[in-house]
Amino acid sequence: MSFDAFIFSCDWNNYQDNVLTDREFKTVGAWALDSEKIKQVKYAYAYLTNSDKTVVKKFHINNWEHAREDKGYPDDWKVCFTFSHSEDVFFEWNSHPVQNPQYISSVEMDNLPRLNEEQIKVNLHKSEVTPKVAYYSSEGQKGKERVRKPRSSSTRSKTKMETTREKLVKVYNEKFKHIKFKDLSALSSLDQQVEEGQEPELVLTNYFNSLKD
Repeated sequence: MSFDAFIFSCDWNNYQDNVLTDREFKTVGAWALDSEKIKQVKYAYAYLTNSDKTVVKKFHINNWEHAREDKGYPDDWKVCFTFSHSEDVFFEWNSHPVQNPQYISSVEMDNLPRLNEEQIKVNLHKSEVTPKVAYYSSEGQKGKERVRKPRSSSTRSKTKMETTREKLVKVYNEKFKHIKFKDLSALSSLDQQVEEGQEPELVLTNYFNSLKD
C-alpha cells in the first residue's frame, strides 16, 4: 500500500481541547507508531468519533519527535508530530470507523466529497451529545451477570479494563520513567509477552536489562 498520511480518532472533548484550535507548540499526539513508517507520513487527518464518520481536520506535518513533558505530554517514549499549519476539511470517511491510527493516501482523502454546512452542524452536534461507549460496570451481586450501564454524558468517565499497552505504560511511568524508551518497534514484542501471562514489570525489567548487554 502506498501512503503519505495517517488518520487518527479523537472524541468530542479531545477535538475541543487539542484539535479544533492549534496548540501553542503546534504539536499533536502521542502514539506508539512504527519509526520507519512515519518517515513517509507528511499529513494527518483527525476523525471525530460519534459523528457519522466525519473527518474534521487536516494537518501538514513538519516532523516527528518524541513527546516531551515540557509540551504537556506524560509519556515521553511515544511520538507526536509538529505541523506548519492545519485546515478544517469536513468530509465523510469512506471506510470502517477509526479506532487506531491507520496509514492512508492523502490524494484519496482529499478527493472525498465535502459535507455541506447543515450536515456539518448535525454531525458535530451528534458527537457532542453522544455518550462514550458504555463499559461493563463492576457493580452488582456476586454470581449474577453484570449489566451494562451507560456513561453519564456529563462526566464521561467509567472504570474499564486496562489494555496490555496501558498496563505497560502504567508500570513504565511508575518504575522506569528515568530510562528513555527509544525503540518503538519493540512494543509489539513487549505487548505479546504480557498477553502470554508475564507481569508487565518483569517484561520491562528484562527488556531494559537486555539493552545493557
